[in-house]
Amino acid sequence: MERKDFLAALGLSAGSLVISSCLGACGKSETGTPTSTPTPTPGNKIDFTLNVSTNSDINSKGWTIMNSIIIARNGSNYLALSSSCTHQGNPVTYNSQNNNFPCSLTDAAHGSIFDSNGNRIQGPASSALKKYNTTLTGTSLRVFEA
Repeated sequence: MERKDFLAALGLSAGSLVISSCLGACGKSETGTPTSTPTPTPGNKIDFTLNVSTNSDINSKGWTIMNSIIIARNGSNYLALSSSCTHQGNPVTYNSQNNNFPCSLTDAAHGSIFDSNGNRIQGPASSALKKYNTTLTGTSLRVFEA
């Protein structure tokens, strides 16, 4: 194979890879998967919305994680906290019965639990989870930091 033929084949292969990646990324999102993205704000503050009536996780589990924030339904209110435990960065979940956010790892070295304001209740975490503001308008929930 001559050099020009090799380079042409290489270029065609690279182009095919790029196009297939782009086409895969353009597919439909799953039902209930948030389609909004964070809105850039001055100082890179979090500010996004999601439709709580179509979010399958909120409707089935009562909570979802979006943009590294756990959003939980507590009655008619919504709570939004950082979704990573401050101990070792593992994800937190939402316990609606106790209205708290336990770290998903429950072995003896972990087990941190945070209250609805993000304050540590128990466990090895040494700091609170960051809390975000929420505003519900109809079925559109805005999650933002002041």
